[in-house]
Amino acid sequence: MKKKFQFIAILFSVCISIFSTAQTRKEILTIDQLIKIGLDSSKALHLSDAKLQLAKAKYDQALDAVLPSVKLNAGYTRLSEIDPPKFLFPGSSTPVALFPVYVNNYSVSLSASETIFSGFRLKYAKESTNLLQQAAKFDFNKDKEEIIFNLINVYFNIYKLTASEKVVEENIKQINERVRVTQRAMDNGLATQNDVLRWQLQSSNLELTQLDIQNNLQVANYNLKLLLGYDDSRQLEIDTNEVNTIRNTTDIQSYLDLAAKNRNDLNAAIIRSNASYNNYKIAKNSYLPRISIQGEALDARPNQRFIPPVDKFNSTWAAGISLNWDLMNLYSNRHNVDEFQSYYDQSKIGVSIMSDAIKIEVNQNFLAYNQSLKKVEVMVKSVQQAQENFRLTDSRYKNNLVILSELLEANNIIVQSQINLEIAKADVQIAYYRLLKSSGNIN
Repeated sequence: MKKKFQFIAILFSVCISIFSTAQTRKEILTIDQLIKIGLDSSKALHLSDAKLQLAKAKYDQALDAVLPSVKLNAGYTRLSEIDPPKFLFPGSSTPVALFPVYVNNYSVSLSASETIFSGFRLKYAKESTNLLQQAAKFDFNKDKEEIIFNLINVYFNIYKLTASEKVVEENIKQINERVRVTQRAMDNGLATQNDVLRWQLQSSNLELTQLDIQNNLQVANYNLKLLLGYDDSRQLEIDTNEVNTIRNTTDIQSYLDLAAKNRNDLNAAIIRSNASYNNYKIAKNSYLPRISIQGEALDARPNQRFIPPVDKFNSTWAAGISLNWDLMNLYSNRHNVDEFQSYYDQSKIGVSIMSDAIKIEVNQNFLAYNQSLKKVEVMVKSVQQAQENFRLTDSRYKNNLVILSELLEANNIIVQSQINLEIAKADVQIAYYRLLKSSGNIN
């Protein structure tokens, strides 16, 4: 029985240990997971989607505007009592009532009207609204790309801080070991108290740097969890494979061609320019008249078209065609045409300016990405050189050929070069995704 209880206690301890490990284990987050979760949780993207739905609603309203107008009216009217109209016939001494007065009036009418010609204004208005809906879709995709890039930027900035913290932490361990060795050497009369203090000061400075990094890392992690909709208690870890992956690029012209085709802001500007041209055509066609047809079915009691009126329902109908032409538009509308012509010209120039700006942006980002790759190569050499310099300086220090300040400086160079290398590796990824974003290909 005692062994049984011991076995249960051991099993319970193991379960608790496994549970605790599971609770503290960090969750590795890949780029794909980052983008998917971030887009699903983005409030900004939900706002953009609401704007897209608004544009769709306006397009549906434009479609409704071309539908015929159909109205149903029903009513009851109580009239005041009056004497019926009378007529005195020649040769008669007493006026004769022609027809009775009915004080209760009922009516039900169904009317319809349809514009059969509007100078193509309804057609162009519908096309403009459709174009604006398409532009709203491109705006939505543009906002989506901005969110993706911001997520990626935060992601790799967290890597910079995490990697820097590891470099500093490792160096603090090495410095503390130096403090221990120097303390022992001082006890044996081979080092001075000042030497110990200098190493301790080096360790303290690194600890201050570590505190700053940790604080910035907590802020960055909190911001990322907020963007992902995560609870603050969840532990995230950056996938280092993403940082060490080198992406191949094509020539600059390929990215320029992609940008001309895929940039959502450029496509939205082009479509809005086309919509502006439609508005210009609407203004221009305002010279033309409107022609519409109408029809009405009436069931009334009494029906005034029947003489004499009778107190019962009688049905009648009416149909017609009308022309509405504001002749003053032949003179005054030219000013509206000039206004919308100006809007259209401005939109075309704006598209051209945006196209040039995109080319400049793509070229800069292409050069920046290739420069970032070269920086990593230089930083790798810099780390190797810093390590070799420290090794030689340490050897000379042990042989009393250099003073302690030179050795501490050599150590600082190692720390800074290692941090710079990790930052440069992350900057490569940020530069690559910035290039994709500028060419409209980050999705």
